[in-house]
Amino acid sequence: MCEGTTQNDDISFLLEHWLNFSRVANLSTRKQNFAKVEFYLEGLRERPSNFLDFFRNYGSRPRLSTEINQDVLDSIEKGDYKPKRHAGIIKTISSTLPKPVIDNIHAALKDQPLKALAAQGIKLNQYLNSRHLPCEEDELINRHEQAALHVEKKYNIPSDITEEEKRDFRKRFEKQILRQLQQKTYMWKAINYNDHRSKVYLIGRSSAEYAVLSRIFNEMKLRLPDFEPKSLFDFGSGVGTVTWAANQFWENSLQEYFCIDASASMNELANLVLNGKQAAENPGKGYFYRQFLPASHTLKYDLVVSAFSLFELPNLKSRLETILNLWKKTQGYLIVVEQGTNAGFQIINEVRDFILEFYNNEENALQPAAHVFAPCPHDKPCPRFAEDYTPCNFEVPYSNPFYPSTGILREKFSYVVLKKGFRPEDDLQWPRLVRPVLPRARHVVCRMCTSAGRLEEIIFTAAKHGKVTYKCARASHWGDLLPIEVKQPSESENDNEDETKCFDEKDKT
Repeated sequence: MCEGTTQNDDISFLLEHWLNFSRVANLSTRKQNFAKVEFYLEGLRERPSNFLDFFRNYGSRPRLSTEINQDVLDSIEKGDYKPKRHAGIIKTISSTLPKPVIDNIHAALKDQPLKALAAQGIKLNQYLNSRHLPCEEDELINRHEQAALHVEKKYNIPSDITEEEKRDFRKRFEKQILRQLQQKTYMWKAINYNDHRSKVYLIGRSSAEYAVLSRIFNEMKLRLPDFEPKSLFDFGSGVGTVTWAANQFWENSLQEYFCIDASASMNELANLVLNGKQAAENPGKGYFYRQFLPASHTLKYDLVVSAFSLFELPNLKSRLETILNLWKKTQGYLIVVEQGTNAGFQIINEVRDFILEFYNNEENALQPAAHVFAPCPHDKPCPRFAEDYTPCNFEVPYSNPFYPSTGILREKFSYVVLKKGFRPEDDLQWPRLVRPVLPRARHVVCRMCTSAGRLEEIIFTAAKHGKVTYKCARASHWGDLLPIEVKQPSESENDNEDETKCFDEKDKT
């Protein structure tokens, strides 16, 4: 075999494992593939240098170029604002509950042991963040079959027995099979929010949820200064955190609040906290509390919100049916928020993919189209879900007035804001910072999701990107938009770069 053929085989082997290393979501499998590449490289140290140079060049990523938004650059140069206050920065207006809400909570719970409720609220928070999605029916059947095979193997049951004998065996050892199934399966169940659990939820969760919703609504207010919603539909309204946050931004324009929660105790408590004891029997003007979704879709709402609610639905089918129902009630924007865990992010990605694929399909041309307003700057498949094993989440600081000794707390959340209609042609689609910014000496590292539907990491320096761009990047934080355009190099640019490298190497020799 000639040397060139051997090198081609080596290249095929390495590229196969390199691609496996970069695509596999499981961390242990990644390490195994990477170890194979490292081990194989050890045996190639004596090979011609051009082979290793080819592999290094193939594995390296193309250089990205960036260009700051011209309007932002002009405003900064004119002195309208400084780079640390550029248009992509989004800050939470308030990290604590409004004083009227706190006063009404104290009045509603004046005869309750607040310390005990606060302690139970901490445990509830921990439980909610540890939950997994319920097992789907086909997966449960699969796992039951695997558990039965495990028990059969344990008791040395012959594999050539008849189906009737196998059924008799499984009937006799059903308890062992179920025990084995329970050990391997997360036993999900919905939370029944009675009167006591509703009060625990009010103390333990309302501050965090209010901070998260304020962060999302604040971005909408900054990016959509002319948006004045007149109606709000809140699915899974709970104790009313969506209403509190919405009133902070659009109290003057909102005229109707339609709140849905399956728990009657939650609805009563939400009305009590919002309107005080004098209005406990009769909700305030424009406020409606129901326990079931209306069947009719004739009424449309400017703002439809589902915050921390889809986790209580038993399977994927019920979640998608609910989302479809909510989308049909949406006039402008649909907001879905969940915990910033892997399970919460999976729900958000289900919602995002379902709406975009269903309503942007050619078969549904008569239906109104949809696009993502936030956090994604694109409508392509989520690169974080496809390439990574960590959730796309964000973080917001808050303080809980019922935990006075804890100081500033932090809540991680995943969300999507979907808007009816096609994406406007003049949409800037600035990249979103999806991980904490890493400021270092004379450079700053930014990990972002771009309009091309890709996760990119760019190291900004004043010398390479300009002082204004560098200062904007350094002043930005996790969750902000960066007012730049990320440009992918064209094939001709890559070819020219490769030719330059070759000429440089020849000159050195």
